[in-house]
Amino acid sequence: MNDKMPHTPFSTGLSRSAKETEIRLKNIFSGPKKRPPALFLALMCLIALSCGDLVSCQVKEAEAPDVSDQPASSQQGDGLLSSEEEQALLDALFQAAEEEHPFQVPHPQLLDHIRKDGWALGVVFVEDHLENTLILGVVDEASGRVLTDVFQCSYHGGIPNVVTFQDDNGDYRVLYTFNGQMNGQYYGEAGMFLWDRVRLARRWPTAEDAPDGNAGYWYGHLAVMAPGGVDVYTVDPEFEWGQDEPWSRWQLDHGETFYQDPSSAEALPMPVYFQSLRWLIDRTNDPGGWQILSLVRSEERCDPEDQVDCFTLQARDWIDGEELTADLFFPYELNTAITRVYGDLDHGEERDEAAPDPNGTIAGAAYLTDAEAAELANMFEE
Repeated sequence: MNDKMPHTPFSTGLSRSAKETEIRLKNIFSGPKKRPPALFLALMCLIALSCGDLVSCQVKEAEAPDVSDQPASSQQGDGLLSSEEEQALLDALFQAAEEEHPFQVPHPQLLDHIRKDGWALGVVFVEDHLENTLILGVVDEASGRVLTDVFQCSYHGGIPNVVTFQDDNGDYRVLYTFNGQMNGQYYGEAGMFLWDRVRLARRWPTAEDAPDGNAGYWYGHLAVMAPGGVDVYTVDPEFEWGQDEPWSRWQLDHGETFYQDPSSAEALPMPVYFQSLRWLIDRTNDPGGWQILSLVRSEERCDPEDQVDCFTLQARDWIDGEELTADLFFPYELNTAITRVYGDLDHGEERDEAAPDPNGTIAGAAYLTDAEAAELANMFEE
């Protein structure tokens, strides 16, 4: 049996020589030859007391906040922050994030906030020289202290999309996507947090959604903000680097709906939403690069005689902000007197915003009929 004592910086090794061991033991038991000066002992005591204070400060800062009592600012009630309060929230979250992740040439801005019972949840976007950062955190309005660990993620050229909403229980939630582009490839992450008073608790993706354990949306997927939630893309299994164009890497997989929106896939009749999204992808030849802003039924362009309904699509390129509007036509059959069963998309007509609209106005200018023009000419002649 070969038991070895653990070696530490405070252990004293004994020599294998009996003579040396005897001398060292005598020195140990005989005590110090000379007592240290009183000034030196006082200095050591002062240093020890100072170290005790430092440890106390660190532990106190690490303690979880006591939320048994409402903060003094809880009397302010819910609502929007003033411009000064917004700046204070921005500064507090930015400074807390900078302690963990120093910035170089930052340009911070407050994207959104929620205020409730004396707490303020803020969403901050920081544009920086090398990478952009998205920050989420909660601040006590009374003290200005950040009361929870600040969530942040950083990507080169990352572009944020953030939605705050209340769920069916009245609890506040924050949904975000933070995607970027490099060498023609989209990348990034997405997630949703529940604001549990002073804490942010991640609710999506779950462990089942992220089998590789990634904190954000799992690798091999791309989430793009959509009405009511996100549209999810996966990597095309037939995609080959160096062989295929970069834009062809992603393919539409499914959607995730988190809140009610009249343009969401859950609110619209099947298969209107996803066939409209497929039309958008084919039209732009850019899967994952465009997001649907709204998709609503356009009564004035529906044709009840031929049983064809029109849905107007508004979409945006989430990188450069280019927008697209189109009318998409779906045939249907009447299952009952009021229930319609829609078939596949028949065709789409992209709108030319520069052309006159059917109501005879464009950019605020009025168009007269021939009869109105003749009557106006007669008025001037008279």
